Amino acid sequence: MTTRSDKNGTRPRVLVLGGGFAGVGAAKKLEESDVDVVIVDKHDYHTFQPLLYQVATGLLEQPAVGHSLRDLFKGQENVTIHQDAVTGVDLEAREVAFGEMPALTYDYLILGLGAEVNFFGVEGAAEHAFPLYTLVDAVRLKNHVMRTWEATDRDPSLVEDGALNVVVVGGGPTGIESAGALAELYRGVFAKDYPQLSQDDARITVVEAGPELFPMFKDDIRTYTQKALKKRTVDVMTGEVVASISPSRVTLKSGKELRAHTLVWGAGLQGNQLVQALGLELERGNRIGVGPDLTVPDHPELYAVGDIAAITDSKTNQVLPQLGSVALQSGDHAGETIARRVAGKETKPFKYHDKGTMATIGRGSAVVQMLGGRTMKGKAASLAWGTVHLALLPTNEDRAKAVVDWAGAGLTHQRAGRITVDTDEVEPVGAKKP
Repeated sequence: MTTRSDKNGTRPRVLVLGGGFAGVGAAKKLEESDVDVVIVDKHDYHTFQPLLYQVATGLLEQPAVGHSLRDLFKGQENVTIHQDAVTGVDLEAREVAFGEMPALTYDYLILGLGAEVNFFGVEGAAEHAFPLYTLVDAVRLKNHVMRTWEATDRDPSLVEDGALNVVVVGGGPTGIESAGALAELYRGVFAKDYPQLSQDDARITVVEAGPELFPMFKDDIRTYTQKALKKRTVDVMTGEVVASISPSRVTLKSGKELRAHTLVWGAGLQGNQLVQALGLELERGNRIGVGPDLTVPDHPELYAVGDIAAITDSKTNQVLPQLGSVALQSGDHAGETIARRVAGKETKPFKYHDKGTMATIGRGSAVVQMLGGRTMKGKAASLAWGTVHLALLPTNEDRAKAVVDWAGAGLTHQRAGRITVDTDEVEPVGAKKP
């Protein structure tokens, strides 16, 4: 059974798969267009991915980075939202199948399903590593860290097995930001929460396969980052590749074995597995190659945007990285292009506006490299980082939540979100309530 959900059955339907930066950006740009927009995502919320590591370390609470999709489009009358999983796309029939609801046909399809974690075939990684790509990932890591410390508090002998140690795989922004935030959680909060457990027995180690951290940055930023991590007692191992992972050990290809009950994976992404069934020629990392207008070759009705797409920068002729800014701008462009096509106007090629690359290492410590090579470090960079990320948050309510949480952490070093709620707990039938 196939259905149409547009209001009058005559306007073009734009089906947007994915409610991330790209999907939301595209749908917003179609607000004034004479089309019916249908957004389908497996979650009913939009995730602000750049701040997931702050949820994982208790600095921000979940509502600060997860916002209701229906709230985001409350005033946009030409948008319909469904929560369901995509199970298949028939490009010839222009039809998308879902897990539970009937299939939908489309006039234009925007693929914004995002990426998936790439474990590069490392043994045990899928079972035991903690990636940080979704809100579920962030909550899972936070709960694991909290439970590990509580378990070690009850049984200090676990220290000898490396229970409090963390290995972070990947020397890019995700890895560095996670390591810095975990170090501040450990040294600034857990040192007081668990005074009987020595911080000397809680090591945080970044493992990077390449010869240096932050390869996308200039030398002065890499040097600053090394010093900032050392100040936070984070160890760095470069030129080391992870061979296998178990619940309590990380084995490197060099033969070294690290005792750690927590491994954070920040080493890479690949295109959503759905793309492998589309019959399209895929580029590195299972990403869909697109033309200058972000349409897929031989499919002018199909747009691939965000992390799922291999978008070539018209200025550098290099494939753009999987960043939130790329996703948002590509989604905006796809929405604008469809609106122009529906209105009978000429379309334009996509041009990425590089506003610089940035990362935060900890409180008052960040790095920024702007277009042209100028760099910023320290508090000035931290202020720039905060300003940019506040502007990207989807609502004023989210910005207010983030400011309050950041200010509180900066003044008191506390993490209000460092609690665990076990949803598996079931109260026995007939149990008396206090």
